[in-house]
Amino acid sequence: MPAAPRLHELQQGFADAVLGRGDAVAAWVDGAGLEPVARLRIYRNTVANTLTAALRESYPAVLALVGDDFFDVMAERYRLAHPSTCGNLQHFGSALAGFIEGMPEAQTLGYLADVARLDWLRQLTALSADAEPVDAARSAAAAVVEPESLRIGLHPSLHLLRSAYPVLTLWQWCQAPSGAAPGMDGGGEQVLLWRDGGDVAMALLDPATFRCIEMLAGRHSVASAWAAATAVDDEFDLEPCLRDLLAQGLIVAFIDEESST
Repeated sequence: MPAAPRLHELQQGFADAVLGRGDAVAAWVDGAGLEPVARLRIYRNTVANTLTAALRESYPAVLALVGDDFFDVMAERYRLAHPSTCGNLQHFGSALAGFIEGMPEAQTLGYLADVARLDWLRQLTALSADAEPVDAARSAAAAVVEPESLRIGLHPSLHLLRSAYPVLTLWQWCQAPSGAAPGMDGGGEQVLLWRDGGDVAMALLDPATFRCIEMLAGRHSVASAWAAATAVDDEFDLEPCLRDLLAQGLIVAFIDEESST
């Protein structure tokens, strides 16, 4: 009879068993009427089903595009490569887009990883912290600050995705598929996501507006954001961009770097 394992060895063995990495711990399991390996299989199947369900919840568009069988195979491989390390399963699927890029079976589905990124950003948007938008007085005060000195704090729920594929069009098609899926010859799309009340809102942006908001989100000055956007489109107009962000309640702070030094 081998020596009894230490507690951490039992815990590691049980974790290996439920994650499908071996049943060596079965020697120390009381099956309570079942073979120990069969008892472990119950736990393993329960964990596998729970994790797959979490991925299905987080990635509805990916599921719609690839179907149940492909998704379940992908989920099984992902579970083994990226076992959950947190009790909150809302974090479990964070690496799926990169995982999809490495799947041999997905190499002909170049758009799939970006659809996964959009699914994941929707979840992050829904779960983001809240913040109060700026009021009219702070907006008026910011209007007289030199753009070189002004930075803008954006709402925590705001996220951006740039794709070489029509990713938002694909996502929308997945909600009610009818006819053929959208073609890939329509060019890429730039998507803005934010929380609008209790819902996740999404909008397509032109490349210059996307670049401007991307710079603002990176805490660059308004002047730098405008310069980056006009490098994309020399006719870019900053005012409508900022006005739309204000109207959606997505500006939560104006920071005057000159007055803070």
